[in-house]
Amino acid sequence: KFRTAVRCRPFTNQLLGEDFYKREHTKPLFKEHGIMAFQNLYVYHTFMEIFKVLKFHAPISIYSLLSISERKPTTLIIPFPSNSFIYRASSIWNTTAPKLNITDYSFVCSSVKNKLKSLLLRLQHKNNPISWTSADHDISKLSNRSP
Repeated sequence: KFRTAVRCRPFTNQLLGEDFYKREHTKPLFKEHGIMAFQNLYVYHTFMEIFKVLKFHAPISIYSLLSISERKPTTLIIPFPSNSFIYRASSIWNTTAPKLNITDYSFVCSSVKNKLKSLLLRLQHKNNPISWTSADHDISKLSNRSP
């Protein structure tokens, strides 16, 4: 594919077959370069935003919308199901925080970021190595154990 200009190819190879126009899979490239898929980026940024809100109590406008459990201070009480950020973020937090062993908010943000990113990348590439599946983005299947 690297010599695609007509003047670069011999006359006998002017017509390109269907193999030339076949789409390539992106998942191996994502794995090679450590790129997260959009769904995993959403989980990553949402989790980190809620972690910072809970750790620093700022912005207070978002912190006041979160319902923190009295029995377990690292668990959020999920509001009535809706399409709001608070509902989605609370669900993501309650699913992901135990997998990261977050027992309090004394963790440094950078260590949580690194650990979360490695878990999401591992989840993303755990199943089919060539094509994307819905299991590549299912955060309920996050695991601390190495494959």
